[in-house]
Amino acid sequence: MEPESPLPFEVILLGTGAAFPPVGRENTSLALSWAGGIWLIDCGASPHRRLRAAGLDPADLRGITITHAHPDHLYGLPSLLHCLLSTPRSAPLPVLAPPVTLGKARTLMDLFTLRDRPEVPLELVEVPPAPEMTGGDPFLEVDGLRLWFEPVEHGPEAIGMRAEAGGRVIACSGDSAPCSGIDRLARGAHLLVHEATFLESDRERGTGGHSTAGDAGSAARRAGVETLVLVHFLEATISDPAAVRREAGEVFDGAIVVGEDLG
Repeated sequence: MEPESPLPFEVILLGTGAAFPPVGRENTSLALSWAGGIWLIDCGASPHRRLRAAGLDPADLRGITITHAHPDHLYGLPSLLHCLLSTPRSAPLPVLAPPVTLGKARTLMDLFTLRDRPEVPLELVEVPPAPEMTGGDPFLEVDGLRLWFEPVEHGPEAIGMRAEAGGRVIACSGDSAPCSGIDRLARGAHLLVHEATFLESDRERGTGGHSTAGDAGSAARRAGVETLVLVHFLEATISDPAAVRREAGEVFDGAIVVGEDLG
């Protein structure tokens, strides 16, 4: 019998909406799936339900990254932990976040008495918002998944993430204006998930620590990635998905995916 091939390393979009999400989309959050399990990036909406809707088993969760302290990236954490009580685990569940974000996560967990439950032991890990962390050893390695982080431009202590498993690299900008941190995270990646909250036509009104689809395309071009996945849309931005794709494609000639929830 032929041995089974290892599971592919892929990203599943649990949500693709901005803080005020369009109808039919949840707040942006991602699941990385690989042979060792699932890693969750951000906790909006109902993470446990979204994982199941994507065909993933929440019991396979190996860790969580929360990129910054804004509510749409954090408010679903108590719901997730509450649901995980139904599938007790012995191994600690790492929760990684910048210091201020981790402090707010602690407050939320304590409010619902979820931080010290024996059914779901937690390992709370501060990610220092220090630049150029991708130049050396990974910040963390879990079951074959290697993780690096960089500060990005979205208020204090926001971070993006680079992940590698089985020789494949996926980078995630988190919420951010264009910055060198994203360039370092995405350099040579197979896939870059980048926010595209606005279009270039919105720039005069201000983008406030966010990126346009054109910014995302420029980041993908600079980093030399193979595929760009656009997420974090406002209703007005995604009302014309072809315009979003076209704007990114004006500066990036690789594959472009306009993200859809559970895609």
